[in-house]
Amino acid sequence: MEIKRCSNLEQVIKEEGSIRMVEEANILSIFPHLQSIIVESCPDMTSFYLGSKGLECPSLVEIKVVDCSNMTTFISTFSKDEDIEAIIGDEVESLTTFFSDKAAFPNLEKITISNLRNTKRIWYNQLHTNSFSMLKELTVKKCDVLLNIFPLFLLRVFQRLEKLVVIDCVSLEEVFQLQVQGLDIDETYVLNSQLREMNLVRLPKLKHVWTKHRKGNISFENLQVVCIQECWSLKTMFPFSIAKGLQQLEGLTINRCGVEEIVSKNDEGSNNHEICFAFNQLSFLMLWYLPYLTCFYPGKHRTTWPALKHLRLSWLRIKIFGHEKFQIRHPLFLIEKVIPQLEEVSFSHDDIAMISDGQFEADLFCNVKFLRISCNFDVSVVFPISFLRRFYNLERLDVVSCHFKELASFESDACEDKDLIITIPKIKKLKLDMVDNIRHLWKQDSPLDHICASLECLQLWQSDNLINLGLSLSFFETLTILDVRKCNGMSELITSFK
Repeated sequence: MEIKRCSNLEQVIKEEGSIRMVEEANILSIFPHLQSIIVESCPDMTSFYLGSKGLECPSLVEIKVVDCSNMTTFISTFSKDEDIEAIIGDEVESLTTFFSDKAAFPNLEKITISNLRNTKRIWYNQLHTNSFSMLKELTVKKCDVLLNIFPLFLLRVFQRLEKLVVIDCVSLEEVFQLQVQGLDIDETYVLNSQLREMNLVRLPKLKHVWTKHRKGNISFENLQVVCIQECWSLKTMFPFSIAKGLQQLEGLTINRCGVEEIVSKNDEGSNNHEICFAFNQLSFLMLWYLPYLTCFYPGKHRTTWPALKHLRLSWLRIKIFGHEKFQIRHPLFLIEKVIPQLEEVSFSHDDIAMISDGQFEADLFCNVKFLRISCNFDVSVVFPISFLRRFYNLERLDVVSCHFKELASFESDACEDKDLIITIPKIKKLKLDMVDNIRHLWKQDSPLDHICASLECLQLWQSDNLINLGLSLSFFETLTILDVRKCNGMSELITSFK
């Protein structure tokens, strides 16, 4: 069933006195073979169904409600003794729960709701027997007054949920409510969630993904992908009890958030006991623009990342890398342990200095194919081109938010400098983004002639002082993609050398 752009429609199904349907107890069972309900852009719709009984659709698999700004509830019920027309306005205005206990959808697997401006809660405190127990995917977008997603005593109903997406809900404060003030989950309450993927984006008031929970009887051990973006009120990512069970986690992204610590402190443990967090399946980790992050865990701990391949880091206050022999307090990664397995890595100016000064095995960086260098604000510094010789399998280089005056030049006229160039890999993709002080990308007899001899993709973004590329026409023999964006000072693209 699809209903779209019906501007005057208020209900899809409305009970009238003369209508007779098959009844069982207080439920109307209709559309026995209906599998999906899609309602879009019906601004006057207040509910899908209005009647004196609940509604059952036994074969329904999907519900999608989008851009129905006046809808507050999917099913609106009233007493048979009341005048329908007299109560419609008051009833709809007072109801703020989208799915009431009158909704019976035993086989529903997917729900999408978007632009429901007046819905404060998705679920009633009690649900109809077996309803929603098969739900696998929930997407919630632009529900402005919604406060939480899953209340405390309904968590077990949604154990089969595999994918959760919540975007642009400006009032949302918590996702999984594991406790309420004055109440706590009983010791016998056991939850083993099947949730595998979770995406939370632009939730400005989000304080908790999981409210803090001390007991170990709630598990999200099946989580594989977690992505949190632009949640500035969020201070902690994982409660300790949840983090200890993330053995299946494969990808974690925390981008532009107010997070101060990744895992909250274990209040029941000893401060002297070292805690190990083992992320045995994690292959992708992105920690991006987290200006308030002070630690991974606020206590004595160590971490293991045996499967990590892609490490994207930028704008972090904490020290990321440490030496195995000279450990700083709680480094997130030990270079000797994590670098050999990485295919993608991000380094800041301090990281480059530490690595350049250290004594490492020649093949420590041999698997790195994608190197990202960022946050170098020393305008006197020339890009450390000799640093690249450690990465002899490098294919892609990104230089972002740096103030280098030159991207590549010989440090002296000595022959050994020029001989060094042949040890630097030839990359296939080069990206410069917000590299503000470079005026000419290429100069005659530049080391870039060697490094970019096999270049296939060149991206230049937001580099306002760049006047031209200074490329010879022969450069285009291998280039397949040239992408130039917001380089406002560029006067010409190519200068052919005489």
